[in-house]
Amino acid sequence: MDDIARGTIAAMKPVGYEVINLGGGNNPISINETIAFIEKSLGKQAVIENKPFHKADMKETWADIGKADRLLDWRPEVPPFAGFERSVDWYNENRAWLARVIV
Repeated sequence: MDDIARGTIAAMKPVGYEVINLGGGNNPISINETIAFIEKSLGKQAVIENKPFHKADMKETWADIGKADRLLDWRPEVPPFAGFERSVDWYNENRAWLARVIV
């Protein structure tokens, strides 16, 4: 089971009303790195429309996962790009089924 799914299931534990971050912790990955990985994995070029930076946008962020560790005994186990690769593989394996999904 991948990290976020495992963390979501762990969050069913009765800990009260808490906001708990699940993520890679102090391991920020840029959106451009993520897009480049997905482009390479799918063999497709993304259409990117750059917009001017908005003052409310964050330049970088990463999840503070300390509360997840304390309350849920949760920490990430799958390296980010391994998780991305699993997601891309799942997408490719289920492409026909996904084409029939009505949104």
